[in-house]
Amino acid sequence: MTEFDPEKNTESDAIPMYQLLLVDDEVHILSSLSRLFEDEDDIMVTTCECAKDGLKHLEEGECDLVISDMKMPEMDGAAFLSEVAHRWPSTDRMLLTGFADITSAIKAINDGQISQYMSKPWDDDDLLKRVRKLLDVRHLKEKNRQLTKIKDRQHEQLQKLTRDQERIIKSRTEELEQTANQLDMAYEELKESYFQCIPLLASLVDLNEKNKKGHAKRVAAITDLISAQMKLSTADQRLFHISALVHDIGKIGIDQEIQRKSVDKMSRGELIIYKQHTLLGESALMAFDPIQQAALIVRSHHERYDGRGFPNKLTGELIPLGARIIAVANDYDNLLLPNNFMGEAMADQLAYQVIIKESGKRYDPEVVTAFDYVYDSILAIHAKDMQITLPVNQLKPGMQLCNDLINHHGIVMLAAGRTLTEGLIEKLAQFEAAFDTKLQVPVKHH
Repeated sequence: MTEFDPEKNTESDAIPMYQLLLVDDEVHILSSLSRLFEDEDDIMVTTCECAKDGLKHLEEGECDLVISDMKMPEMDGAAFLSEVAHRWPSTDRMLLTGFADITSAIKAINDGQISQYMSKPWDDDDLLKRVRKLLDVRHLKEKNRQLTKIKDRQHEQLQKLTRDQERIIKSRTEELEQTANQLDMAYEELKESYFQCIPLLASLVDLNEKNKKGHAKRVAAITDLISAQMKLSTADQRLFHISALVHDIGKIGIDQEIQRKSVDKMSRGELIIYKQHTLLGESALMAFDPIQQAALIVRSHHERYDGRGFPNKLTGELIPLGARIIAVANDYDNLLLPNNFMGEAMADQLAYQVIIKESGKRYDPEVVTAFDYVYDSILAIHAKDMQITLPVNQLKPGMQLCNDLINHHGIVMLAAGRTLTEGLIEKLAQFEAAFDTKLQVPVKHH
């Protein structure tokens, strides 16, 4: 990347040129990715068809960002990005993979320290936006490095000044203050970039929740409304939002067969395993120093106000406030979905009544009061975003697709927004029989 010199920082400065390496053993995917960046004047693309060639290219010159597919012969994407992280730690790394590779993807996050995770098939605009954000942060880091060099250089100059040079000292001090302000802004933006891992973790949670798409985002949105109504500090609102996004991350380690059951239908052994997801979630977040408080909230979001929850049977205000808020937001959203802790999916008003009735028992009365105040806004969130994924034999005429329905050949069968009819449902069933496959259809939940 072209270096940034803050001493020549004007609007006429040349745009930095970024080096982008694409690695995939499928030539048509490399072509699709390359075309995506053709109109980006500041990005130079190099493609390699295997990890070995990718490493050879990196040995020959610097690279700003590597985008690698997960499944490749000889060396997969996780191993390749881990090697890149070890040998070229300053190079950003992005992984492309399908849902079947989620275990390997998690290993890549830990070992390869990837900057972004993208599921296939990808959305061009989303992929381009993520790449641009990574490169912008990279440019910011370069600015910060150069600003730091200026600060050090000016500090050395100050040490050489004599006592009778008060005018010069004053002038230099003003320059230092201006530079320090710039550094503070740069450091804050860099700190902000650290939290990019949260959407990544949230996307892994959503990928794991086959029948509850968008659940974490809705819980976070409801948490935001309740926190704002309770007039909590900006810092607390942000912490609780982050905690809500990843509150179910521990379920990644729980068998899908158990997750598909409602609590009342689990065996004793299955219930014990299910209840471990709060502890697994806390463990998964412990390595992220800036969100240690979020880890405790994730651990406690199934505690009950009356002390009958898990894992520690905490009561009242011994439960972290964020966990008390998320408990209400999480349970309300779950009550609208199949296989919830009350059994079958409920209508909005019935779910609302459950929350109100359980005030002082399951839930903190103060939180329930705030929930009641913002309930109309919560309904608006669900009207816009609520969706579930159903097998074909559970579809009903009148249901509306939330996303494109894509078959195992990668072909769009029905576009998002299409209203299902008896004829369409019958055709989907015929397709399953003809190709011996099972479709999962994302529909809006009423």
